[in-house]
Amino acid sequence: MRIVIVEDEAPIREGLGKILKKIDPGYELAGTASDGIDGLRLVKRELPDLLIMDIKMPDMDGLTMLGKLRKEKVDCKVIVLTAYSDFNYAKQAIELGIENYLLKPIKIPELKHALKQVEESLAEQRHVDPVMNLDHIFRSGILGQLEIDDQMDKFISEKYGFHTADPIFLLVIRLGTAYDSCQDLLIDLLKDIGNHCSNFSSVVLENESRHAVIVVVYHTAEEKQAEQYFAKSVVPMLIANLGDKGLYGWAKSDGIAGLTDAFKQIWKDMEWNLSGIDKGMICNEIIEGILTYPYKYPMDIETQVKNALMRRDKKEFERCLREFSRLSREEIYYPREIKEGCIRFTWAILNTAKEFAGTGEELYVQKILQAVLDAICWDDILEALRQVFEQMIPQDSLEGQQVGYMVQRTQNMIQEYYNQGISLEMIARKLNVSEEYLSSQFKKETGSSFTETLRRYKIDKVKKLLLESGLKLNQIAVMAGYSDPKYMSKVFKEEVGMLPAEYRKTYK
Repeated sequence: MRIVIVEDEAPIREGLGKILKKIDPGYELAGTASDGIDGLRLVKRELPDLLIMDIKMPDMDGLTMLGKLRKEKVDCKVIVLTAYSDFNYAKQAIELGIENYLLKPIKIPELKHALKQVEESLAEQRHVDPVMNLDHIFRSGILGQLEIDDQMDKFISEKYGFHTADPIFLLVIRLGTAYDSCQDLLIDLLKDIGNHCSNFSSVVLENESRHAVIVVVYHTAEEKQAEQYFAKSVVPMLIANLGDKGLYGWAKSDGIAGLTDAFKQIWKDMEWNLSGIDKGMICNEIIEGILTYPYKYPMDIETQVKNALMRRDKKEFERCLREFSRLSREEIYYPREIKEGCIRFTWAILNTAKEFAGTGEELYVQKILQAVLDAICWDDILEALRQVFEQMIPQDSLEGQQVGYMVQRTQNMIQEYYNQGISLEMIARKLNVSEEYLSSQFKKETGSSFTETLRRYKIDKVKKLLLESGLKLNQIAVMAGYSDPKYMSKVFKEEVGMLPAEYRKTYK
């Protein structure tokens, strides 16, 4: 249960907060205020389940505040605290719809009983109407899971003072990898902004799946004023506190029914971050004023990044990624054209990695491509492409002896075609090099000849089949690429020091 306390006496105000936690640690103190004016603003922003308020307060008394709240259809539960046992006060409070009327000094058992009654009443309401709070309404609206009809409009109008078709605005702050470390600070800042502004009401929602925080702005007096306020005051303040860890997008929704489309539009508009436009709040007005140039795909960087991948040169691979990003922001390009260039660049890397890694490696092509398609900033794209390098070329292979692309392809073809009569001549022809050159490079980079490597690989397969299967020797010979089982046994003894049958008997 979310509770707001409005009480002008500081000791009582602070003491109540502590008592509530002791009564039930699940109670959430949504805020406190010392007079009716601040209290009115606070309750309208936080929309608590329960308001605990004093009557006699400076600037605006409690009953006046409560009257204004009821007039604006803020329908929270209310417990009144007062030192005045006056019938008129009690009568006015009851007419304004309160849950209980407690005299000071407050007795803990009486407070507990009053709180229990409020909880029971809230439980009954939630059972009757599960869609009772704005968090749920707006979240469901964004997800497209809310059915808007006359009954829903009446409910929202009576309870929250606006209609389902009234204009609503969304501010989406995408934190990305900084979500876990920055979300709490961001939410506190946004709620504080809402508490101190009387020109609009707002609800702050978390969207963990997209690593984003959403501000739903409603009850706005002037549409343009709200946009300007967020663009020129709120977002710069957030940037000052969060640094460059957030991306900001703004859009108008024609009522709750349009929230889904507004959210999707913001996410699409955020792709303009790829174009390198100035950091700030991206909105339709800014986008309409952007002058773009035709995108120029950096073909030379594609060639360089493929060569870096072939050579397993991580430093050069990273340089190519950064250079591709820089060139793609050299001018202001249309985001769709940049995305097309990114997909082309990604395909080039994936195809090179696939050929380089051979059939034994898992490529996760769909995952990488989807990450690039969904990206709204360069960090997303570069991280996806770095994963290709890490998946295709494990760190342990980087730390050992490095071999060139040609030798790596030869090793892969041995593993793939060892039992199909593969030869050095066939591989050299496929790689468009001479047999002599390939033989020399293979020996130079691996320390073994092609023939020795193929022979050892085939014998390793024979060992595996001897120990892990019940196949006969003639069957094993065929599977390992030997046409003659006797010849296989001869080679096996030369390599291992015993015949295949002895090996199976000894080690199985």
